[in-house]
Amino acid sequence: MKMSITFQSLRRTIVWIVVLTCISSVAQTPDCTLLSLPADGSTDIPVDVVLEWPASANATGYRLTIGRSPGGNDVLDDFDVGNVTMYRPDGNLPSLRLLYVTIVPYNATDENTSCAETSFTTRSSGLPRCTEIINPFDGTELVPVNQNITWIRDFNATGYLMTIRIKDPNGIFLLNEVEVGNGTNFKPPDFEPRTKYYVKVIPFNDEGRAEDCGFISFTTGDGPPGPECPVLTLPMNNAIGVSPSTRIAWEEVDDVDGYQVTIGTTSGGGDIVNNLDVGNIDFITLEDELPKGARIYVKINSYSDGLSSQSCPISSFVVELISSDALKRLVPTFFTPNNDGFNDTWAINQIEDITVQKVSIFNRFGMLVKQMEGRQVWDGTLNGKTLPSDSYWYELDLLNAPKVKGYFLLKR
Repeated sequence: MKMSITFQSLRRTIVWIVVLTCISSVAQTPDCTLLSLPADGSTDIPVDVVLEWPASANATGYRLTIGRSPGGNDVLDDFDVGNVTMYRPDGNLPSLRLLYVTIVPYNATDENTSCAETSFTTRSSGLPRCTEIINPFDGTELVPVNQNITWIRDFNATGYLMTIRIKDPNGIFLLNEVEVGNGTNFKPPDFEPRTKYYVKVIPFNDEGRAEDCGFISFTTGDGPPGPECPVLTLPMNNAIGVSPSTRIAWEEVDDVDGYQVTIGTTSGGGDIVNNLDVGNIDFITLEDELPKGARIYVKINSYSDGLSSQSCPISSFVVELISSDALKRLVPTFFTPNNDGFNDTWAINQIEDITVQKVSIFNRFGMLVKQMEGRQVWDGTLNGKTLPSDSYWYELDLLNAPKVKGYFLLKR
């Protein structure tokens, strides 16, 4: 009897040892990691720098935050870069700025938010260039008196100055170099009917302002305002990961006769649907799927008694990008250029519905080492010299879709 009790106790002990061993094997909080390139406190860093950091033990991914002040997130806000240890921010970093970077390692069960910040200072990127006003266009007539002014963004600019003169390029000021923020549109005070206006937008940054920017002109009309603008509800404005077969829907406007819909892959473009009158319904079902990964722009006008809504906003959303399975089929993860007849070159695979127009390959420091068309191959050389085994980054320019970025291995 004592022998039986002893055996059962021993069995319970073994079970508890197994349980405790399993518990101890659960993923732990990842170790902190700090930015290593650029080094902390470094200066004169290019605005297109590639950020790098050491791998963190127990981490399966990283989130980055970049700000102009300690703890700030106005440049990049808690962005998940995945399980890589380098990242090139989309667009250039602000020039001549002290920037603060925080890296949060994470895994399936925990994250480490206690990691310290590092900082560096960027170099000059030069003066911004003059922008182009695209709404209203130069010479437009019968512009609504409540017209918004819209222009093309200059990515070197940190803000814009607007000047509006009445009747003449040297006429009375409606606005005189008024700072209108860092967006791409601004609503001035209402214009007078049947009046010509001259408008100029000047980009600026910390180094100065664009030089020799010119005026555009337009003439206002005096007709009664049209009905209200419809509001896109499906997909929501700025939605991402939208299904390619989505229905386009909007909020009904009271007392209108119908709606006209324009849908395109560029702002104001109508390459998908061009000013289609859908009657008095509040949705449209597209015959074809939307291009994967593309940003889609939608403008909806309502009309009633021969009058159309004026200056309706252009909404946009992003169609879901290439699926992870499709990306695996599209991009080889490694190649071995050792002339053994197997995997000696690296090339993008051709798969249905995805057209690669250009391929750019960079080394781990962000230097371009190869640029080629979508069907060309790379043998792992630069100017006839073999490149070392390492991780290399690719950037794919796709037809009617945003760029795709990632990395692969060169093994010798």
